Amino acid sequence: MHTLAGKIEETLRDLVLGAAAMPAASENLSPAETESLLRTILYPVEAGGKRIRPLLTCLVAQACGNQPDHPAILRCAAALEFVHTYSLVHDDLPCMDNDDFRRGKPTAHKVFGEANALLAGDALLTHAFYAISSSAGAGLSADAALRCVEILARTSGVFGMIAGQWKDLAQTKSAQPSGWHTLRGIHNLKTGALLGAASSIGVVAGLALRGCFLDSQDVRTAVGLAEKLGVTTGLAFQIVDDILDVTQSSATLGKTAGKDASQEKLTAVSLLGIDGAQTEAERLTQDALLTLEQLDFRIKVCLNSGRPTADIATDWSPVKSLIENLLSRNS
Repeated sequence: MHTLAGKIEETLRDLVLGAAAMPAASENLSPAETESLLRTILYPVEAGGKRIRPLLTCLVAQACGNQPDHPAILRCAAALEFVHTYSLVHDDLPCMDNDDFRRGKPTAHKVFGEANALLAGDALLTHAFYAISSSAGAGLSADAALRCVEILARTSGVFGMIAGQWKDLAQTKSAQPSGWHTLRGIHNLKTGALLGAASSIGVVAGLALRGCFLDSQDVRTAVGLAEKLGVTTGLAFQIVDDILDVTQSSATLGKTAGKDASQEKLTAVSLLGIDGAQTEAERLTQDALLTLEQLDFRIKVCLNSGRPTADIATDWSPVKSLIENLLSRNS
């Protein structure tokens, strides 16, 4: 896992720095301008983080029978992290959550100014699609790469992560009381959608590299299960986040603790209490692990061209450990 994490970090950095070699950069920007732009974009990327989304993509692809550090898989994984990081940069802006710290460091707008932070987020979002589309030149078929692009666009866009942020802002400004149904919708879209993309892109890329026919019903079923796995995991993850916001310090979290309560935001803790939220997170984690078992069976069917799966061996233990660790984390 540590070696894979290092590969992910290397890929993220290389993809950003590699942009400087593009003709548009070398022909139109001075070296000082290029350095300044790249430093602003790299700052939130290299501020740290759990790298849950890229790890999930790589580990799911590995369970499909691939090396988790295959260049095409790493590019897909990096795209997920670019989108996630851009969302954090924008989320921290004064017009949104107005946060001063993220991942234990001053937020991008505090270091580079609001306008430059906005542009850095924009750059990460668009660069994500360069990264994932370039997986076609790293061993993935053009068809598989396009399917991965579609998944990322759908889950991060209008009726994915953006819709979740929109719903969250609307709820915060609303005087109408809201309940668990509203909160679940926010978390499913803001957090679950991108985690669903991480796992389903891992399936698409992983099966494509194994030569599976992506239009088969078995593959479609596997992709659907992978998305369900990610969304369920995302909801559990966000509930744990809500618990940690009231039980941990800012130093431990790497961001401002207690802010949800001070802003009277709708959270799992405000609705269910700490014990109730913990119980729900545990239930959702068990649901995710059950979906993982179903996904394992379907992947074996895909790898065996729809025939009985007795001779197919898969290892989902790294994915299982990742999911379980999200529940027991303290930051």
